[in-house]
Amino acid sequence: MLAAIVAAALIAALYVAMRRAAARARASDERFRKFMENSPACVFIKDAEGRYVYMNAAAEQLVGTADWRGRHDAELVPPALARHIRENDRRVLEADAAVSFQIAMDGAEGRRHFHSTKFPLREAGRTLVASVTVEVTPQARSAEELRLVADTMPVGVVRCSRDLKYKWVNRVFADWAGGTPEELAGAPIAQRLGEEEMRAVQPYFERVLAGERVEYERLASFPRLGQRWIRAVAAPTFDAAGRPDGWVGVVTDVHERKQMEEALRDADRRKDEFLATLAHELRNPLAPIRNAVAILQKRGPVDAELAWSRAVIDRQAGQMSRLIDDLLDIARIANGKLHIRKEHVTLEQAIDMALETSRPNITAAGHRLAVLMPGEPIVLEADSTRLAQVFSNLLNNAARHAHGRGSISLSAEVQGRHVAVSVEDDGIGFPPELAGRLFKPFSQLTSPYERSHGGLGIGLSLVQGIVELHGGTVEARSPGPGRGSEFIVRLPLPSAAAQAGQPRVGEARIRSSAEPLRVLVADDNRDAADSLQRVLALYGHKVQVAYDGNAAMRLADEFQPRVAVLDIGMPGANGFEVARTVRQRHGSGTALIALTGWGQESDRRRATEAGFDFHLTKPVDPAALNDLLAEIAEK
Repeated sequence: MLAAIVAAALIAALYVAMRRAAARARASDERFRKFMENSPACVFIKDAEGRYVYMNAAAEQLVGTADWRGRHDAELVPPALARHIRENDRRVLEADAAVSFQIAMDGAEGRRHFHSTKFPLREAGRTLVASVTVEVTPQARSAEELRLVADTMPVGVVRCSRDLKYKWVNRVFADWAGGTPEELAGAPIAQRLGEEEMRAVQPYFERVLAGERVEYERLASFPRLGQRWIRAVAAPTFDAAGRPDGWVGVVTDVHERKQMEEALRDADRRKDEFLATLAHELRNPLAPIRNAVAILQKRGPVDAELAWSRAVIDRQAGQMSRLIDDLLDIARIANGKLHIRKEHVTLEQAIDMALETSRPNITAAGHRLAVLMPGEPIVLEADSTRLAQVFSNLLNNAARHAHGRGSISLSAEVQGRHVAVSVEDDGIGFPPELAGRLFKPFSQLTSPYERSHGGLGIGLSLVQGIVELHGGTVEARSPGPGRGSEFIVRLPLPSAAAQAGQPRVGEARIRSSAEPLRVLVADDNRDAADSLQRVLALYGHKVQVAYDGNAAMRLADEFQPRVAVLDIGMPGANGFEVARTVRQRHGSGTALIALTGWGQESDRRRATEAGFDFHLTKPVDPAALNDLLAEIAEK
């Protein structure tokens, strides 16, 4: 009986150790290697085609040869046994789960019986089949030898009875519990764990005594260890009548792993907070720059040099804003937090938006741009803003890497149930074998000192993430360095039935000038507040300004604005508090617009909860803000 118990425990321990090692990419760890090589269990690892890639010393001794690498079972064991082993390999791969079974081998010493557990193992993007095999023949290994094996394992092993007493424990578990194996044998579990700990684990004991295999992780308390995160695996044992009479448990100390996971989560949270704060701090100075450019465009003298200077400032401020948005979007995609809002739109609409964004960069570089679209409109189920982001990134990338006064082409073609959009340039190109690497975040083909137009290396990763959220693919092609490149985006077309059920996508109507409105602007950044006041005044609106939250609430009572444009981070009272107060005092008569450097989805939700009608991220296009005011005036 002890032989079977220890064999099961040994297999479970090795199973846990190998899965943890693979998950943490530590197969080459010296301690793990020594543990595997000195283990009395036979450990085998094969690839998906059944070729052996690893055997420890015990496994080599069992098969009787060290010449096993790359060979199949049929070359090492009798045909019937080879078929049996291969069938279990197939079960593991198909179910992607562990499989246990018994095998027998005939040799010079007679028939020997083994218990084997196979399970899938992930390594370097491929699936392997790992096997832990332990001999359970009493003649082959005495009970004392098996006890010795269990005592040398780096995990706690227990055998418990139905009346919740320890029947047997190994030395590791006994040490954790503050005793010896002899002292714990026959002792009630509750006596060692304590009442509080016993209440916590009682549900697991009930499940295993009902015949269920149980796995769990929890923060447990041990007399010798104190509080530690453990992972426990408990398998029921059965009496002669087939009824559960207790269980065998393997307990692994995973405290360091849990701490590492929490440290990684904390680092991820800090990274997100840093990026959001960085974006906020960078957006704030961009807002008055963009407002000042708008004022110069409306009032500046008609001078070629001044017009050129205004265009450069506006274009570079827009590029800074897009880089900030792209950086945050990459983080959202990595965390699975980027959401798209699909609707029926035309491909032309998304491409026109992209061209509006990218054409100044292309023109400034002196490149020629050709656009070739199908004669009929192509309707997609997509987020037009995100698709425009995809195509503008590809166009900006082409403009950055094309040779001076080069050629860029954008073309679209329907291919079956997909539409393919190609952006091609005659620029620096890249080695064909590096095509896949281009879509990794922060990947660059050249060093920063060799690039003439910079770039963070996030644009193509963002493109891939957005396209995949639309159910599409993106591909990079190049004949080689110096021979240009092509990026092909393939997007699925909606079914004919889905298109028929939607209204026709028409051209966006041209909005007339906004009716003059009473507008309150509140921002503690005086340059941002004053420049926005001047811009809106040029559009004909009557504007008053507050530089902190308390002043904004007082001014709202006196001025009775139709629209309040509020920053969020203000002294005195923040924008959320101002919004709630204005909403309570003035109801829905005042439209509330949050204009802020905080642009994450959580910030938008908080703005909505505080009563804001709209959430805009700095720097806002003054013309777009005026369009929004016109929309509010119409209502």
